[in-house]
Amino acid sequence: LPLDPELPAARLAFLIEDADARVTLTQAQWLSRLPVGHQAWTLDALPQAPAFEPINVEAHDLAYVLYTSGSTGQPKGVMNEHGALMNRLHWMQDASPIGPNDRVLQKTPYSFDVSVWEFFWPLITGATLVVARPDGHRDPAYLGQLIQQER
Repeated sequence: LPLDPELPAARLAFLIEDADARVTLTQAQWLSRLPVGHQAWTLDALPQAPAFEPINVEAHDLAYVLYTSGSTGQPKGVMNEHGALMNRLHWMQDASPIGPNDRVLQKTPYSFDVSVWEFFWPLITGATLVVARPDGHRDPAYLGQLIQQER
């Protein structure tokens, strides 16, 4: 569940409560944006990445949750399964193959659905992922410069 720390505090609180998020991974600079009493782990304070055992992931297992904008009322959580994500990525790869000599610009805010394929398509094909700065999608001159620089 990606949370944009720039969202209003009430919206963040709603998303966390509605999704029943038990723990939020964040950076120290964003702790004050979270609801009081909500458990958070600050990535910049962890001495090292915790060790995790690999798990078997099935197509029907939940991959991620995104929330709608709420333009027609209250935002709604949309649960996306691994199988659906992989179907989308395989379709994209079949339609427009990319590989180790290609670069993909990730410019979409991570709380929007398009960001998912921007992140994962290059990673599953061996292409290079180029990540734009936050809010870079709003600055055409910056994007043009980044594209020229990262060709």
